[in-house]
Amino acid sequence: MILLSFFSCKKEVEIENNLIKKSHVKDLFRTSDYSKLDYKEKVRFTKRISEDINLDIADTYFIYNNISYLYSKLHKIDSAIFFSKKMLNLPNVEKDDNLKGKIFFKLGSYFNRISLKDSAYYFYSNSKKHFTNTKDSIYTSKVLINLSILESDFGSYSISDSTAVQALKYLNDKEVNLRARVFNCMALNSTYQSLYKDAISYYNKSIGISKSKGSKIIYKNNIALVFKEQKKYSKSISILEDLLKDTISNQRTKARIIDNLAHTKWLSNSNRHVLKELLLAESIRNEQKDNFGLIASYSHLSEFFNEKNRSRSLFYANKMYEISKKEKSPQDQIEALDKIVNLQTPQNAINYYKESIRLRDSLQTAETKRQYKFAKIKYNYEEEEKQKLKFETLAIENKLVAEREENLKKNVLILGVVLISGLLFLIYRRKVQHKKRILEESYNTETRIAKKLHDELGNDIFNTLTKVQNPKIKTEEIINDLDKIYLQTRAISHQNDSIETGGNFENYFRNLVASYNSDACKIILKDMSSLGLNNLNKDKQIVLYRVFNELFVNMKKHSKASLVVLACKKINNNLEISYVDNGVGFKEDTIILKNGLKNMETRIKTINGTINFENKSNKGLKVKIQFKN
Repeated sequence: MILLSFFSCKKEVEIENNLIKKSHVKDLFRTSDYSKLDYKEKVRFTKRISEDINLDIADTYFIYNNISYLYSKLHKIDSAIFFSKKMLNLPNVEKDDNLKGKIFFKLGSYFNRISLKDSAYYFYSNSKKHFTNTKDSIYTSKVLINLSILESDFGSYSISDSTAVQALKYLNDKEVNLRARVFNCMALNSTYQSLYKDAISYYNKSIGISKSKGSKIIYKNNIALVFKEQKKYSKSISILEDLLKDTISNQRTKARIIDNLAHTKWLSNSNRHVLKELLLAESIRNEQKDNFGLIASYSHLSEFFNEKNRSRSLFYANKMYEISKKEKSPQDQIEALDKIVNLQTPQNAINYYKESIRLRDSLQTAETKRQYKFAKIKYNYEEEEKQKLKFETLAIENKLVAEREENLKKNVLILGVVLISGLLFLIYRRKVQHKKRILEESYNTETRIAKKLHDELGNDIFNTLTKVQNPKIKTEEIINDLDKIYLQTRAISHQNDSIETGGNFENYFRNLVASYNSDACKIILKDMSSLGLNNLNKDKQIVLYRVFNELFVNMKKHSKASLVVLACKKINNNLEISYVDNGVGFKEDTIILKNGLKNMETRIKTINGTINFENKSNKGLKVKIQFKN
């Protein structure tokens, strides 16, 4: 490997030395030796020329232009921009409208590629000014087309249409592909405004005059998307299927059509088998490293699995979110987050929901700033055009802009103060409501305890006191009454005292069971450790404790059971606990027990569980409780 590397480097140096011996700089780039180099080697070679050879101004412009082009091919756009701006400082460019126009056009293209659309608009606008001076109709039309597309991206559809019409004025009938691009932009504007009939008309014009097969495929795909938007799925499917019958050399375009066709079929009938096509499109886009295409694929796959397999749907929604974050596409991030929130449990979804809100707020702010910046760039450009005629008017207008900015800052400040005040008020109100709710809960608890003490203990204590004063009553009967009063007191205590939750809950629960275990009634536990009670969340632990305390209290008071069995089992994420005793069961008109059952049912429902009672008089009671882990 070392020897191969050595000979490879030696060969590259020999090629470069042979090239540099050529008489003219431009001749160096026309040789077969130069064509053998890859883009990185071409950059190094071109930089070496600029260092080793004394270049005149024209050759320096040529070298910088070549380096800029090579960096764009290597996707190093920042470096391409750097060398393009160096070209602007060359003396031969200063007074040459044609060269300036081309450099500004190049810079507009580079900034557009890295999604800095406001900067792209600025450089394209400057490019237009210089090409208008040179009366270069082709380049002027190209600039106007790009400006029209940017205006459409900014949401200024009527302005975009007006610019597109200007571009048509500079094009003759022979420039069919450029004219087709203009109609395509106008079609997109119509689509964004839901003017579908106009959109289809403009797309058909593009298809009718374009000589580019690849462009025609894109325009037809766009018509299919318009029909899809109108829910005319059969028309959309027919167009896309016809496109796939032909050979499509561009793999990204092919993947787009496959994905659109599969998604449209699924929208027309959710039972159609389109998974294979959706995955094929995703595979091609992965191979092509088409991240924006992958965002669409993962969105469609998430929708496809939404009802069929929520875990896979969530998987693709997460993939969509990751790619959209990587590509810094907030709108796609919001769409992905909305999918994730709908697929997650409420507890897991809360962080994604907060992120969605943050993104929406930041997107709105960014959109406002972008629209303002776009308006400012366009305004400045138009004012520069008028500068030669009305310098004083420009000064007044600049003052108005400054005042408008100041007013905007004041409005933002006022809005910020209002929002912060509103937020503080909401926080204060929530605290007040929380305190009020705590007081109400404390009052209700105290009232409930007082009622229980009066209804359940008061009468029993009075009856027991009466029996104590009667010498004919046996001591054993009095002791039983006192034992009953003790159990009632303990039950009231258990129902209202704090519950130990967390990692020691299982031992705490076992202590509850042990407290009701006695010689008169044995309680058997089966497989409790399989439930993993320590891992349950706090709410579920509290509900379990309250429900079984209620069951044990009813067992002691009413069932006369001598044996109770608690059988536990776990199936996947479902937990099940069965309670069985050999007591007398209960009668339908037993008010106290019926109230207890209602309390248990209410508690279990709060954790999305179920409780079923199977009662047979004199044959005991069976209770089955089920809930998710």
